[in-house]
Amino acid sequence: MLNKDRWSYALMFSPGILIYFAFLLIPIILLVYYSFYNWDGISPSYQFAGLSNYTEAFQDKGFRRALLVTLFIAVVSTFFVNVLGIAFAVLLNKKGRMTNFYRSVFFFPLLLSTVSVGFIWKSILSYNGLLNNLLEQLGAERIEFFGNPNLAVLTITFLAIWQSTGFIIVIYLAGLQSIPGSLYEAVRIDGANRWQQFRHITFPMLAPAFTMSIIFMFTGSMREYDRVAVLTYGGPAGATETIAYQVVKVGFGANRLSYSASLAVYMLIIVSLLSVCLTVYLRRREEKLL
Repeated sequence: MLNKDRWSYALMFSPGILIYFAFLLIPIILLVYYSFYNWDGISPSYQFAGLSNYTEAFQDKGFRRALLVTLFIAVVSTFFVNVLGIAFAVLLNKKGRMTNFYRSVFFFPLLLSTVSVGFIWKSILSYNGLLNNLLEQLGAERIEFFGNPNLAVLTITFLAIWQSTGFIIVIYLAGLQSIPGSLYEAVRIDGANRWQQFRHITFPMLAPAFTMSIIFMFTGSMREYDRVAVLTYGGPAGATETIAYQVVKVGFGANRLSYSASLAVYMLIIVSLLSVCLTVYLRRREEKLL
């Protein structure tokens, strides 16, 4: 019976394991392998380059700028998405006739693909878009949402916040619904107001949801690519290039597949280290609060 159970378990887990190896583990191994060579992705032959690709990437100002842009988008979007997610989740946790409608409104942007959202907002925020045409009719000057380097980064960050908030709201709603109502009844009897209830019960009890939301949002934002590719193409003058966008641009635009592989390895290491540090810190925070 034990042998039969082992074979049945192996049979059930085999599709997931095969997909994991085929689409995640093997590509990562090949990525690291090709990063030590000089290969354009087309030629049948390639030469061993050692650590030259990593050295070049480390000295590349464009890569360092892309790293800073990526970290800015990830940190700012993660912070604001979680603040808004908690606030709206608390408001949407109440029962009412319109509650399900409001939940659907917040969740709707997540149903659209990032590319579709990019094209929609591009038609609105471009220099000749709907918003600038409206501003001109009102007597105001047109705004360079994608032509100004600083404003372009802020615009991409804003769109990341706008589209991701619905997903984080769902996580916090699930956390709120798991909090026993008896806790709120007890503190109400003691005379606690709404802020005290949120501070001493709601926020501490949301620690697991908070950890999950931070990790999901941060790691997802560190891979920011679609919005940059659709809205700014990395411009103006490379001001909105993220690491993921630079990997694709260098690898497939300049046919430097090995060098782009080294950039991707740097990205993998950075995201992994930051994710592990965040997870450890937030898990310890959960233990203190709970």
